[in-house]
Amino acid sequence: KGMATPGKAGIPLGVMKLLDPRQLKPDITETERILTVLDETIVKLEITRLIPRIIGSLERYARMLGPEITSCLLEHQKLSVEIHHLLASPGDEESMRAVEQRLKCSLRNILRLFLANPLLYHGLKYKVRVRESPADVFIKAFMKFRDFTLEKLLISPDEEKEKIQFMKDISLRVEKNTETISALRKELAAVIQTRDEELNRKDKMIENLKTSIEDLAKNCKAEIQHIMEEGENQQKEDEKASMVRCARLKQDVQLLRARFNALVLEHRASELALRKVKGR
Repeated sequence: KGMATPGKAGIPLGVMKLLDPRQLKPDITETERILTVLDETIVKLEITRLIPRIIGSLERYARMLGPEITSCLLEHQKLSVEIHHLLASPGDEESMRAVEQRLKCSLRNILRLFLANPLLYHGLKYKVRVRESPADVFIKAFMKFRDFTLEKLLISPDEEKEKIQFMKDISLRVEKNTETISALRKELAAVIQTRDEELNRKDKMIENLKTSIEDLAKNCKAEIQHIMEEGENQQKEDEKASMVRCARLKQDVQLLRARFNALVLEHRASELALRKVKGR
């Protein structure tokens, strides 16, 4: 017989077996028996984990459990207390072995009753709250072992080799993609660095131009101030020179006027003398 059809339509059987063999349901009798034993063991472990909490709140779950299981749990509780006392005061090994045997039989009987009523087990599993304990770690590890066993049972040696080769190919692709991504990141980092350097260079150029403009403005202001001061000084000198020339011109005018007046007087005197001569 072959394997059952995968649950996901459209995926080839070989690919499904390679990617997730647990999706396939085995129909080989030996495989089913092995998985049944493993699954029952997981259930027994989970029930055993719940028993102490159920016994601790037995009145709460008594109606749900029924009289037979409740009676067995009470007997199991008495045996647990008895073996604790024997452990606290060791000495009678025969009694210890007898109580241990009775405790094991009690546990097997309780597990048998729970396994005969799977609905009760599943109801208690989601109703009883149990704190995280080392037992949970063991149960999870056993579940992984069950899945690993199923995978080994479903995959033939040739398929196992094919799967290993498939995983190697995937690893190589991932490695190549990682190298490509790393190279692209380096290239991107180089581009970003070049861009940053160019931006820094332009920023420095702009800063230098700004400084040059500010210096030029300061120099122009100082030059304009100097020209204005020179203009004012020249104007003052020109005013002084003009005043000196005006004063000289006034003196020349006064001299010329005095000369003119003297000539006029001299002319008048000569005219008067000539008139006197003519009169005679």
